[in-house]
Amino acid sequence: MGKSAMSKMKQYLDKLDTLSLDQTMLKSSKVLLFLSGSSHLNCASLTAGQLEFLEQICPPDFSVVASNFPFNQRFEHGRQTQVSLLTASISNIRYYWHTLYNSRFQEALQRHLSPLLDAEEAVIICKSSGLNMLTQWLEGLGEENLPIRLRVIALGPVSRRLLNRKDIDLLVIKGRKDIYSRCLDGHLADVIVDSNHFDYEYREDVKGLVYDWIRKSDKD
Repeated sequence: MGKSAMSKMKQYLDKLDTLSLDQTMLKSSKVLLFLSGSSHLNCASLTAGQLEFLEQICPPDFSVVASNFPFNQRFEHGRQTQVSLLTASISNIRYYWHTLYNSRFQEALQRHLSPLLDAEEAVIICKSSGLNMLTQWLEGLGEENLPIRLRVIALGPVSRRLLNRKDIDLLVIKGRKDIYSRCLDGHLADVIVDSNHFDYEYREDVKGLVYDWIRKSDKD
């Protein structure tokens, strides 16, 4: 990994260390959030399409978190940033590596996701390596049952660990054209759609599947 990339990651980790949990955006008792690898280390904004996806599937009484990780008011999340597909792919590969092997980043994951444990319920949309981030966080928590109800929807997951905890409801959606998730992830798909790796949350059929699954699990 080049010096420039390492320097950017150090700056990112330094920034994460300075963020106060008093400014976390995970304060509601019921939260819906979008977790994915980062395409741009200086900004945690969601795309307009991702925000629309969250708004359309949001269960009653839940609050949409309008940011990606670290879900903090003091970390830039309002400005839309455009990066090329190649740049985004390289950035996400590096992010995946740091999730598994960088102890500082693992500590940051534990710290900035820990406010979830004070919630009553959470629904997390994990896109691609977002599930890798979540399973890394859960690994650090140990095997005791979570104090909250957690539902996870994995869109084209790419995770080294399998999410197979009995205290978490999981829906796995994979695309026929998604070679990354098919080749690099061991989760069995609950639903297969006609998607590539990048467009799940922009598809109407995926929105419908997720909406219906959340409502059905509300009744279970």
